[in-house]
Amino acid sequence: MRSLRAILLGVLLPAMLFTTATGFVQAQQGKTLPRLLIIGDSTYEQHTRDLQKVLKGQVEVTYAFWNHDEIADTATTLQLLDRHLGRIDRNGQPVEQEKWPRWDVIHWNCGLADLVHRAPGVRAFRVMPIHAGGVCNTTADQYAKNLDTLVTRLQAKAPSAKLIWASTTPIRASATQVFRLGSEVEYNAIAAQVMQRHGVAVNDMYDFVKHLINMDKPAGFGADPFNFDKKPIHMPIVRILEQTLNLSPAEESEEEKISREKRQQVEAGA
Repeated sequence: MRSLRAILLGVLLPAMLFTTATGFVQAQQGKTLPRLLIIGDSTYEQHTRDLQKVLKGQVEVTYAFWNHDEIADTATTLQLLDRHLGRIDRNGQPVEQEKWPRWDVIHWNCGLADLVHRAPGVRAFRVMPIHAGGVCNTTADQYAKNLDTLVTRLQAKAPSAKLIWASTTPIRASATQVFRLGSEVEYNAIAAQVMQRHGVAVNDMYDFVKHLINMDKPAGFGADPFNFDKKPIHMPIVRILEQTLNLSPAEESEEEKISREKRQQVEAGA
């Protein structure tokens, strides 16, 4: 069995970003710009790079740092929240309070790492196919509890930040069988209830990606939820930031056009 890193992430481009002493990946330096923090699994590194290009000179984009052996699920995100927020550096050392970043927007997601199946009764995290006895990493009840705690802590620790929850992107079938088809729909519904209760905005990444990729074709590398047919999926983040920060609208991307047209086709045939 391949490592979780290999199965979940497939092939990721090296992070060609500036790393600060606090372990964050920075997009802009030297300007007083709105500050955006991206919290999510390592595929969001690519989203961050794409956002840098579109939002250059408008928003300072920061990707929350993860070590290679860390699992980007809700439980681990809770444990590492102070590091993600810039209150603890990547070496685990406290950052002076006057140097804590002030976030204007926090765009975050935890989902696929919660939905992956793992070996039961093993302390070390090891993915295991469903047919071999793998169990879901996070139960539905625990997922709801973890998200509720995360929202509460984010609102307390970053009261000036606008929180935006990103729904988890679609799961497609593959030979690895470490994800249950349709589980992201169930967990997205749970997340939507939590966000509604707390008044947190939701960025529907699921719907955008569902109408962008070929859902009938398993993705490459056996890591379907992390492969989007080589299409960038950052534009929904750009759009919600345009609304939140009153930015000038960017031109419609080819991916947005494809997703919009396919959605219209589905709605017309319904």
